[in-house]
Amino acid sequence: MKSNRFGINPAKDTPLLERFFKNLRHRVILLNDTWVHKKRPPAFVTYPDLPSRRSAVHKICRALNWELTNVRRSTPHLLMRFEDETEKEITLPNWMSESNCITWNKQCTDIRKSILERAHQECFGYGMGVDAFNFVGSMVVKSERNAQHDGRIIQGPITAKEHRADSVYQIDIQNVDESGRYFDYRLVYIRGSIPLAYRKYKAKSTRFTNMCESACIAEVTQALSNQEIRLIQQMMRLLHVDYAELDALRDAKSGKLFVIDVNPTPWGPPAELSAEQQVIAIQTMANAFAEAATPWSPTSKL
Repeated sequence: MKSNRFGINPAKDTPLLERFFKNLRHRVILLNDTWVHKKRPPAFVTYPDLPSRRSAVHKICRALNWELTNVRRSTPHLLMRFEDETEKEITLPNWMSESNCITWNKQCTDIRKSILERAHQECFGYGMGVDAFNFVGSMVVKSERNAQHDGRIIQGPITAKEHRADSVYQIDIQNVDESGRYFDYRLVYIRGSIPLAYRKYKAKSTRFTNMCESACIAEVTQALSNQEIRLIQQMMRLLHVDYAELDALRDAKSGKLFVIDVNPTPWGPPAELSAEQQVIAIQTMANAFAEAATPWSPTSKL
């Protein structure tokens, strides 16, 4: 990464002119944030990727008037591994690994569905996975990889010829409300706390996609029990997650909660929120970020 005290490092395939304007925009925003803070603003350094303007992290930094960059800073306020891959393979640079500043998600390097399943089983005592060769009835098959949104219903059991090694097989969770509408919970997890939750309603035909009919902010204490919050905290520690957004489903018949996805590089808040709730969501996340990013020690509570 080249030295650049005031800029960013756009993706390598970014055209030269676009790189210029991205860096120009960054400098203009940095000047504004310097004026707001009356000094150079806190630097939030991500690596290797630079979060897009659609990301939740970008919106949080704008609310806090923090500098967001993927270029080394001498005294960063916060560091984060930000790599939009299911399996993170890029080695962190020495300046990041050896920094006195904690690096969030440093060891969160594998968010495959099978890894998530093992953590869920260990913490909750149950999971989503089924033995596709012996399970009788409807089940869901989906990619091991994150953010594919390719789930589909199939009937079990299946044959060895039908089995896909790059997929997982799970129970068909009936995440419906009293009126029969399908909904997911999207939970914002920040350093041991869940400051924000959304309810995202979906049509039956698009329940496995990222398409929503509507969304709203949900009270965390109404969405989750205290015990479920503790189990999620345990699960995130097991997965080395400091910051992520989680997709969770509650089965209408059993009442059980299932955390089906962990996304450490989320976009958000959901576009289907009202303009007023968008503002509330971003400010809630910003407040939680600011509190969690205060000087940290190994004895700090999680």
